[in-house]
Amino acid sequence: MSMDNNVPEIRFEGYSEDWKNTAIRELAFFNPKGELPERFKYVDLGAVKGVSLIAYRNESKESSPSRAQRLAMRGDVFYQTVRPYQKNNYLFDKEDSDYVFSTGYAQLRPYSDGNFLLNIVQRESFVRDVLNNCTGTSYPAINASVLAGLEVSYPTTEKEQTQIGAYFYQLDSIINQHQKKHDKLKNIKRAMLEKMFPKTGETVPEIRFEEGSGDWEEIQLSDEVTFINGRAYCQEELLDKGKYKVLRVGNFYTNSSWYFSDMELGDKYYANYGDLLYTWSASFGPHVWNGDKVIYHYHIWKLELSDNIDKLFLLHLLDYDREKILSGSNGSTMIHITKFAMEAKKVFIPKKDEQAKIGKYFQQLDKLISQHQQQITKLNK
Repeated sequence: MSMDNNVPEIRFEGYSEDWKNTAIRELAFFNPKGELPERFKYVDLGAVKGVSLIAYRNESKESSPSRAQRLAMRGDVFYQTVRPYQKNNYLFDKEDSDYVFSTGYAQLRPYSDGNFLLNIVQRESFVRDVLNNCTGTSYPAINASVLAGLEVSYPTTEKEQTQIGAYFYQLDSIINQHQKKHDKLKNIKRAMLEKMFPKTGETVPEIRFEEGSGDWEEIQLSDEVTFINGRAYCQEELLDKGKYKVLRVGNFYTNSSWYFSDMELGDKYYANYGDLLYTWSASFGPHVWNGDKVIYHYHIWKLELSDNIDKLFLLHLLDYDREKILSGSNGSTMIHITKFAMEAKKVFIPKKDEQAKIGKYFQQLDKLISQHQQQITKLNK
C-alpha cells in the first residue's frame, strides 16, 4: 500500500485521520499457550498455500511431533516464519477447537480485525522487512520475537480496519477460486500426459484420439531433432542496454532482469518468436519462445525439427519426459541434462496428424492454465 504522510493513497470514504506506526505486537498477542487435546488435526509447514489451508493430518497428543504446539482459535493468523517470501499465511476461520499448527508458524491472535492483520503480513513492504531480519540463506527464517517487533502502519479506528479486512477477504476469495482452478488444470494436464503418451514398455498410449491407429514408431531424438547450443558469454560482453536481449535460464522462471548485447552472430545463435527451446542447467525443461528476437545463452538449446515432427507435440513429449525425470529425482529440480543424453534418448511418436492433435490439445490446456495464472498474478499486485 502506497502511503503519503502516513495516509494510504486509496481510502474508503469517511476517514481522514492519519495512520499510526507501531510494532505488530501491539496489534496481536503472539504465540498464546493452549492445552492440546488428546487427538487433533496437525497443520505442518507446507499445509498452507497462499492464504488457504490445503492439508492436515490426524495426530495424537502422545505421539505427535514436538513442533505441534500452536492450538488454533477462530480468528488467529498463522504466519510462516520459514521462507516467508512464499507468503503462505492463514487466517483460521473455523469453529473447530482441535487444529494444532507447527511452531514453524508464528501464531498471532488479533486484538481487532483478523482479516486486516492478514492483509498487513501479506504486503510486499512487510515481507521485505521480514526478509531483512531473517537468518539463513537457503532457508531464511525469522524469530517470532523479532517478527513481533517489526513496525507497521495501521488505521486507529476499528471500523476502517474491518472495512479494509473485508475488502481483502473478498479479493483473497477470488484469488483462491482462480488458484483452485489453476491447480485442478495442472493436475489434469499431469494426468493426461501420463495417459496420452506410451508408458515404459508400451507402444501406444492409454488414451488416444479416434483417428489414431497402429503402434507408435520408436525414434532416436537426434534422428529428427537438432540440438543447438547457445553462446557462452564472459561478463564483459553482457551489457546493461543494447540491440538484443540475452535470454538466460532464469528469464524463463524467476529472473525478470535482462542483459543485452550488440554482437552480430550467426542465425543459429538467435531465438525468434515461436522457436522451441530447452533449458538444461539447474531448472530444466522445454519452452516455446514467445518474445522478440533474442540471443540465447549457452545453458539453453534451440531445437530444429525435421518435417516428421510437430513442434507442439514435441514440446509436450519433452514436458512428459521432464515429469518422469523429476519423479525419480526425490523432488530436486537442480538437475543437469547433457546434450549427449538428450540426443541419444529414444521416444515413441505417432503419425504427424496425430501428433498435431495431441499438441493442440495440450496447447489449449496450457492456455487455460496461463489465463488463471495471469489473473492470480494481477490480483496479487
